[in-house]
Amino acid sequence: MVDRGGRPDVGSDRAAAGLPADAEPAQVEADAQYRALAALRDVSAEEYRAIGRSCVDDDAWRAAYEAIAPGLAAYQRDAIEAYAAARLD
Repeated sequence: MVDRGGRPDVGSDRAAAGLPADAEPAQVEADAQYRALAALRDVSAEEYRAIGRSCVDDDAWRAAYEAIAPGLAAYQRDAIEAYAAARLD
């Protein structure tokens, strides 16, 4: 998915607006991401959580998210965790 400027939509507008990671707009995006992955192969809740943790734990991923907006890596991780807890467990 892309934002209005054609950039990947990774939640920077939602994070900047102060929306919680478990707010509906963030969860809609987490659902779209999960469905895109699941279209390729089965993805367990733990695998999706691991992807979320990688947003913070992997230096390259964290740098990419943080270059978009400070705090975005943790926001993305938290949105994925909230999605997995609410819809995959």
